[in-house]
Amino acid sequence: MNEITYCCKKELTLYPELMPTQYSNFKNKNLDCGAKKSEETKTVEKHLSNGNARDFFKYINSRYKNSSDIGVLKDSSNSPVNDDSRKASLFSECFSAVFTTDDGNEPSFPLRTNALMDAPIFDPCTMELMLSKLSPKVNTTPENLPAIFLKKTCTAISIPLSIIFSESYRTACIPHSWKTAIVRPLHKKGAKTDPSNYRPISLTSSVGKLMEKILHKHLISFFNDNSLLTNCQFGFRSNRGTESQLLSYQASLLNNFVSKATTHSVYIDFKKAFDTVSTKKLLQKLTSYGISSEMHNWLCSFLTDRTQQINVNGKLSEEAKVLSGVPQGSVLGPLLFLIFVNDIGDSFASNFLLYADDLKLFSTNADDIENDLEKLEAWCDSWQMSVAPSKCEAISFCHRKRLTNTNPTFSINDEILPTVDKIRDLGVILGSGLSFSEHLATTLRKAHQRVNIFFNVLRRSTIDVFVKCFIIYVRPILEYDVIVNLISPTSLTLIV
Repeated sequence: MNEITYCCKKELTLYPELMPTQYSNFKNKNLDCGAKKSEETKTVEKHLSNGNARDFFKYINSRYKNSSDIGVLKDSSNSPVNDDSRKASLFSECFSAVFTTDDGNEPSFPLRTNALMDAPIFDPCTMELMLSKLSPKVNTTPENLPAIFLKKTCTAISIPLSIIFSESYRTACIPHSWKTAIVRPLHKKGAKTDPSNYRPISLTSSVGKLMEKILHKHLISFFNDNSLLTNCQFGFRSNRGTESQLLSYQASLLNNFVSKATTHSVYIDFKKAFDTVSTKKLLQKLTSYGISSEMHNWLCSFLTDRTQQINVNGKLSEEAKVLSGVPQGSVLGPLLFLIFVNDIGDSFASNFLLYADDLKLFSTNADDIENDLEKLEAWCDSWQMSVAPSKCEAISFCHRKRLTNTNPTFSINDEILPTVDKIRDLGVILGSGLSFSEHLATTLRKAHQRVNIFFNVLRRSTIDVFVKCFIIYVRPILEYDVIVNLISPTSLTLIV
């Protein structure tokens, strides 16, 4: 493997300086590197096919999933960047550019409840139990205290931590290491060479996360007891998820389908939603939700004076200040974001559903949706959020016999939203005629990819290993597709 690593590095050093006269050297190095990779892969697969089952499935997953390593990036001048330190700096500049500076305005936000939150209790027994349940990971943290250390010392440190947490909450004083994040870029979609196509995931303090878990449990209990979170929000909530929202959404679509009514849907994409939340405006909303003064002060300290460093393949960037947003990767961050967007649909006339920052409006009345888009624009202007019209999509669901080319057009910020015939909604591809054919075809392609990987690895394995792989990886996909096919709109129409 060391020889392959050296070969790959040599190939990368030739790439940025590639000239016509050097093309033959680069091509030869590329072929040499490919041959060594292929030979090593065959050796590893032959060993795994008759070896430990856990190692085998770990290898299969690594082949199927994309690598988390960051490859070649391009800077503002479109020049390739191979050095990991420069990549980290490039990501740091890109992530810092999206931060929001508060405009000083305080939009009107009425009181949402008369209830007042009580103080949380940092019980040593509860803390010891939480520590003992930590995953034994040697994870990267700003204070270099991995989770496995906290787990092994749970009894000894539970009382000291309870004292530290109680004082931190009382005084709203948070250690700097708890507000420092090591950020790993996670690719979303688009070209992998563009740093703006990555999402920052924060690796924060393990000790700080423990206190966040206690406060999160206390906050979510208060919000649930007082029914403060909208029922249209399905993201980051217990007993809810993608399946629940898809069932709710498709039930509405099918009801309109049976009634021969066309359902117009608009999918909204926010620009860097988590990173652009105004801290001042978020704290203003927390006050209206009955948050106690001590909790408000602690959250104010938690959200301000934060810093981050970007980690690219083990290289860290310089420490940069975080001016806005809720940290992605923290425990409290997702809940705070849900609170910030909780009122987004208060005045909507059409139906809407939220999954974290994914918003969709749908109605049989196109005028209602157009009016709601104007209300969304006003909400975004007031709370300093931005919509990316080019990434939003509109689609009309109706029976194929009623499909026309006169579907209504929708616009945001004077930009017409693109209209599509099929759309990916929380992992499921929906056609305008409520057909799952595209989703089935895509899922089968994925199944074929997995089977091809199995065949490459299992050429020298026994039939027992192959059967295990088929049952664990392929059969669930095929069974799911059969179920989806059975609940197609045509079948449901016949049942109704």
